[in-house]
Amino acid sequence: MIFGLYAAGLGAIGQSVRLDLIANNLANVNTPAFRRDQLTFRERLTEALEDRPDLKYYNSLVHRYGGAPFIDGISYDKEAASYDVTGRALDFAIRGDGYFTVRERNTDRLFYTRAGNFVLDSQGNLATADGKYLVLSEEGEAMRVDAANANDLKLDAAGALHQGDVLMGRFRIVDFSDAEGVRKIGENLYQPFAAERVEAPEARVVQAALEASTVNPVVEMVDMIRTMRALESNLQMVRIQDGTLDRVVNEFGRPAR
Repeated sequence: MIFGLYAAGLGAIGQSVRLDLIANNLANVNTPAFRRDQLTFRERLTEALEDRPDLKYYNSLVHRYGGAPFIDGISYDKEAASYDVTGRALDFAIRGDGYFTVRERNTDRLFYTRAGNFVLDSQGNLATADGKYLVLSEEGEAMRVDAANANDLKLDAAGALHQGDVLMGRFRIVDFSDAEGVRKIGENLYQPFAAERVEAPEARVVQAALEASTVNPVVEMVDMIRTMRALESNLQMVRIQDGTLDRVVNEFGRPAR
């Protein structure tokens, strides 16, 4: 009976994690270059979560009490979505595999993104949409342009960014040796944890366009309904097990008079 409580309770926790993931997908349906996340379960595979501290607590309970599948991990779509033409001079999209390289302000920490909806800061540096990260050139320097003439930016066929007749530089586009070794870290950024950085010679940058999100709202809504039903079923089982345990303790376990 106690085992049944743990099994149903852990099942509810697992579905709750999946529900949070679906909600995050739906919140990013219009986020440029967002890759849809999905939760995968694997029966009794503890080793899979050694590098996922955010899920270790759930899996430690499964390991201790059993009765529910382990959360194998959170993966995301590896294929790019379609491209939307925006007509905006500061919008860029990567065709093929690869990532823009960005640097956190005032530090040397490098991150990577597919989202090319850039803005200009007060110094004329290209930055990510939230302004927190500077976009880097091939030389590893911040891409700087004349903010007063931002609409004059043109990207040639070779991937070089010009402002009028002045060459402003080329984007630093990189890829990684193993797509599975790259992790999302939030803010539409990626970081490698088990992959080496490599060149991306086949990648092409397109101006005045953005990669769309891979989230399909219809698919996510269907998954949300299924997950809600699974969550409700597990909670109902918790109530049933609790009621049965209550009777065992307070009725059948009562000493005879």
